[in-house]
Amino acid sequence: MKTPEERAAEALAARSGHDEPRGVEWQRAGGAPFRPAASGSTPSASATPSAATASSSARTADADPSLVPIPQLIRDAVLLLARVVLGVVLVAHGMQKVLQGVSATAQGFGGMGVPLPEAAAVITMAVEIGGGVLLILGLLTPIAGVLAGLVLAGAVVFAHFSNGLFAADGGWELAAGLGVGALVLAVVGPGRISLDRLLLRRLRGPETLAAP
Repeated sequence: MKTPEERAAEALAARSGHDEPRGVEWQRAGGAPFRPAASGSTPSASATPSAATASSSARTADADPSLVPIPQLIRDAVLLLARVVLGVVLVAHGMQKVLQGVSATAQGFGGMGVPLPEAAAVITMAVEIGGGVLLILGLLTPIAGVLAGLVLAGAVVFAHFSNGLFAADGGWELAAGLGVGALVLAVVGPGRISLDRLLLRRLRGPETLAAP
């Protein structure tokens, strides 16, 4: 009968023979050197879709800063409405000046201290009528919006600012509101229901329709 010391020695010998790493056994059999994977290795392929989804969501959030997502069709309809209303008001004021005549309009500009009143009258008529039509059509929107904004800024400075805020008193609220609206359209764009969008599609191809 084996003593406890002999049984302990046999157990120790058995453990030392079987606890060698797998790489040692593989290398003894003639295989390539075994290199265990280090902890903290690169993420598995299964983690890649999640990372890509998170990255895509982050880009979408950066592109759309609104708190409540708004469907693209509603955005386009609102931009169309803004363009039409602003364009109609501009055309109406331009036609009013045309009906008064260049001389009468220039005389009024001169009384308000506008430099070069005759040239300013012609430019104002052209921008209000031409820019208004372009905004209604959504054609060359950035140019039309900036020009209309500049003309309306001149109206605020020379014609309305000294009269206070309210339009009923000849104040600057209407001219400033129209001017800021024109600049917003110049920066944001006319939306998809516009001639600018149609021209962009013809120049760059149908894939541009996917852009916001």
